[in-house]
Amino acid sequence: MKTVIEALSICLIAVCACATPARAQESPDIPFRISLVAAVSAHGADLATTEYCLGAKRCTEINPWLTRFSTQPGVFGATKMGIAALSLWGVAKIRESNRPLAIIVNFGMAAGFTAIAIHNSRQTAKATP
Repeated sequence: MKTVIEALSICLIAVCACATPARAQESPDIPFRISLVAAVSAHGADLATTEYCLGAKRCTEINPWLTRFSTQPGVFGATKMGIAALSLWGVAKIRESNRPLAIIVNFGMAAGFTAIAIHNSRQTAKATP
């Protein structure tokens, strides 16, 4: 118990030593950040429902880049989220020149992957008596 308290104390000291004063950002890009969070959440929902649906043997992966990994959950998840990271990085690059387009693309991805997650959930629900 003493070791845990010492470790936590060291962590607290390190955090306090690295802390910087808080200050307001000059131009927060709230709409882009919201669209980014929506896109990442939708990618995660797609991954979770796809993995569950594959595990229940109620669906198959139709993305040709991911099909070969559909029997290996860890590799499948890492590959899926790697592809998501690359696409979101691309949107961040678009944002540098066309902020409104980047927001629209993020919300479009969010809508698409949310629809896929809902579809996967419905396929899995069909298996339940």
